[in-house]
Amino acid sequence: RRRAHLLRVPVLAEPGRGAYNRGMAESSVLRAVVQIGLVVWLAGAGACAGPTVQGDAAAEAAASSDQLTRAQVIEHARAFAEHRWSASEANVFHGEDRFGNRIDTPDRPGSGLDTGWSTDGEPNQGVAYQWGGFSTIAEFEAGVAAGKWAGHLPTDGASFFTPEAVGVDCSGLVSRVWRLPRKESTRSLPRICRRLDDWDELLPGDVLNRVDRHTMIFVEWANPARTELRVIEATTREGRVHESVHERQELQRRGYQALRYPPLATR
Repeated sequence: RRRAHLLRVPVLAEPGRGAYNRGMAESSVLRAVVQIGLVVWLAGAGACAGPTVQGDAAAEAAASSDQLTRAQVIEHARAFAEHRWSASEANVFHGEDRFGNRIDTPDRPGSGLDTGWSTDGEPNQGVAYQWGGFSTIAEFEAGVAAGKWAGHLPTDGASFFTPEAVGVDCSGLVSRVWRLPRKESTRSLPRICRRLDDWDELLPGDVLNRVDRHTMIFVEWANPARTELRVIEATTREGRVHESVHERQELQRRGYQALRYPPLATR
């Protein structure tokens, strides 16, 4: 398998619950959206967090996480990272949505990302990053086909979730592959997990989490010395779900914690 390149690019901080609360106080439009039930916000949301608006979570949760295996977690995460899809101009948007949100899809060249998706007819790889997104792969495909925007980058520092886009963010990806009944956040994940003090205990399907910043799924150690680790993550820097390699020491320096979801403890 081709080795993912070593990344030392800092993970961008994303807007959290505080920004949302301020926006709710100032925006009568968003208040109206909440009142009619179009947007449901999660308690304790942080970065990579948002409303559970889309999703057939109830259907997926029927296959209980109590029966989930580590192999299934990695297989599902890789499906998000390796998913190939085609985009049209209808999936591109740079401007304000009907709620006054600034929306920027992670397309190339509109987003400025070399890894952004394109509408040139070539297949794109990796489900698009959407701030607050919680789409399944099937929902993402259906949304793209219906002309929804493919992803949404929080480029202005005060972005909100939009139901007019499809995709996943970092915690949305973790929530999906763990078959959680709702979308968790980088802030709520520690409350449903056990912290691993020794990173050498990491197993496939565990996560590296930094509250209010980012979370990523551990796949394997990338070298025998265990100084580099391979992960699957949804990031703003690539605008999609992808596989990458990080330095253990750098992640620890930046305050990441190793977390284990209890149903995976014996699998």
